[in-house]
Amino acid sequence: MKKKSVKSKVVAGLVIVCAVIGGIFTISHIKIIGTGKVGITYTYARGIKDELLKPGAHFIPPMEYMKEFSTSNEILVLSKDKREGSEGDDSFKVATSDDASIAISFQMTYRYIEDQVIDTYKKFKGMDGEDIVENRVKTVLKSKISEITTDYSMMDIYSGNRTKLNEAITDYLNKDFSKKYGIEVLDASIIDVHPDKKLKKAIDNRVTALQEKQQAQAEQEKIKVQKQTEKLQAEADANIEITKAKADAEKTRIASESQAKANKELSASITDKLIRMKEAEAHYKNGWVTVQGAGNTVVDATEK
Repeated sequence: MKKKSVKSKVVAGLVIVCAVIGGIFTISHIKIIGTGKVGITYTYARGIKDELLKPGAHFIPPMEYMKEFSTSNEILVLSKDKREGSEGDDSFKVATSDDASIAISFQMTYRYIEDQVIDTYKKFKGMDGEDIVENRVKTVLKSKISEITTDYSMMDIYSGNRTKLNEAITDYLNKDFSKKYGIEVLDASIIDVHPDKKLKKAIDNRVTALQEKQQAQAEQEKIKVQKQTEKLQAEADANIEITKAKADAEKTRIASESQAKANKELSASITDKLIRMKEAEAHYKNGWVTVQGAGNTVVDATEK
């Protein structure tokens, strides 16, 4: 009985040890994929599995490895000041249409396209999402951005209004990176510029010249507006005089027509019958008179 009891204890101990070892083994092979990330697994013998691991806990068997890719928004900052997010001075120079070279700070918001993650890893075997950005994307950003900035002048890049330029950079990088790296570029922006002393002086001179030009144009526009106003006023005054003259002429015409009409009506009213009636009235009142016609003088022929 004693031997049996010892044997049972040994077996129980072995079970416990195996359970502990198995638990440790299992736990050690549990990988947690965080929210906004996906994983791919591979073995050196069988290669990459065509199964995308979603966020959560996953048991990764021995001799099998996992790489992660972020499908949530990530931000890449390449700036002169580490307070903006860079580890050091990561600013870089880009070319302009007027043959200048100006240092910029840059920011890009991106994410890996989930449906392309497996193909992306197959293309860059051995690299996870961060590796691809660090060792592939960063190395081509300068030349890619310069392909856009060469269509813009130094002043376009230096000015605070870079909306059109940043939209062009975002569109270009998104088309290129989605095809090459399986990365969707949500926003790419030049967030600051860092001209050296020589370039800063050249920019200041251009700004001064531009301001003087704008001021001269404003003065010319002011003079032009004043002349146009004077011309319009003169035309208005002339139109008033013309209108007044036309009104006076119309009044004169109406008056002349009214007088002519009155004369015509008066002339038409002096008929032979009226003349004979006037003769009779004059004869009755003054004695015999002769009335020779309209417009003639009445002459006394007799005295009463």
